[in-house]
Amino acid sequence: MGNTMMIGSRSTNLLRGGLHSLSVAALVGFSSVCHAQSAMNPSDTAGAANAPSIATCVACHGALGAGTATGGPRLAGKDPDYLAHALSMFKAGTRASVVMQTVAHDLSDSDIRELALFFSKQNPPLAEGAPPPAQSLVIAGKQLAEMGAGSTVPACFSCHAAGGKGNGARFPGIAGEPAEFVVARLHEFQARAKGKTAAPGTMTAVAALMNDAQIEEAAAYLSVTKP
Repeated sequence: MGNTMMIGSRSTNLLRGGLHSLSVAALVGFSSVCHAQSAMNPSDTAGAANAPSIATCVACHGALGAGTATGGPRLAGKDPDYLAHALSMFKAGTRASVVMQTVAHDLSDSDIRELALFFSKQNPPLAEGAPPPAQSLVIAGKQLAEMGAGSTVPACFSCHAAGGKGNGARFPGIAGEPAEFVVARLHEFQARAKGKTAAPGTMTAVAALMNDAQIEEAAAYLSVTKP
């Protein structure tokens, strides 16, 4: 969905060489070709074997999985079971993304778990680079996230927990997600809903009930909300 990313055999080889911190960024959700934003300190890499400094121009999700202003989703701090499940779906080909499926194909179960655990322990600042959203959008988005919109659109936090911090493996943390990612992801759910009737309570069903203004509002609020 959304942006494409340029990852070939070199990225697959990096996985085997221990570049776990870069590889998972190439696997989960959106990505963009960017210059890495910082180097990891030893304390940042606890639990990630041989994690090197991030210094190469790669398809990424921002320093330590912070997300990017251009639509790379935030990986940092998400439930490890959620991240591992997403990677497993890419590997199995049940989650759509030609590039990510290709890279995930060569990951072992232990690779997937290690990557998921590493990013679940990170807590970098919010992604930088996007212009700040209008305060009116943030206020409306806060209302939508906490209270929903009447009887049609449920509150975001009713599933994703207070503050959007996530609720287990099924409902990932959404606080701190870049606005561009949220908008594109909800549009993807809407497109999916046009293909077949969505099961009640799923994000596909919820997104189908949202209008463009509500999507922009939710995205604005989540993008400035600390995880």
